[in-house]
Amino acid sequence: MDASPSPFGLVVTDPANTTVPPAWTNWLLLMVPLFIADLRDVPDDLAYQMGANAGDVIASHADDAQHGGENRARARNAIAKSLALLARADGGVTALGIHACLKPHAGCPGRFNAAPPPTPEAKT
Repeated sequence: MDASPSPFGLVVTDPANTTVPPAWTNWLLLMVPLFIADLRDVPDDLAYQMGANAGDVIASHADDAQHGGENRARARNAIAKSLALLARADGGVTALGIHACLKPHAGCPGRFNAAPPPTPEAKT
């Protein structure tokens, strides 16, 4: 039996990650749950607008997020906020070395006894 969902969601290291630096992954493991808790009760229409705004920041300042610069904090926070918003989707989100979701689901890497995701039926 799964425990009731945490207000911080379920955010774990993606076991398939082989490329994202540990410092980046560790920062996301800290920040994404905080954004999940902060944005948990945001209505969907507002979440959509927040995601679009975060996307604009990321598109404009992704280089600052990775290499430093005047907008580094703003860009990194936009990335963490975007992942927190995407965690609301069925099955959550797996990106940048982490998996984030609001509750355990089939195939969830954060669930010890997760069932594999359903396999689509073969077309005949």
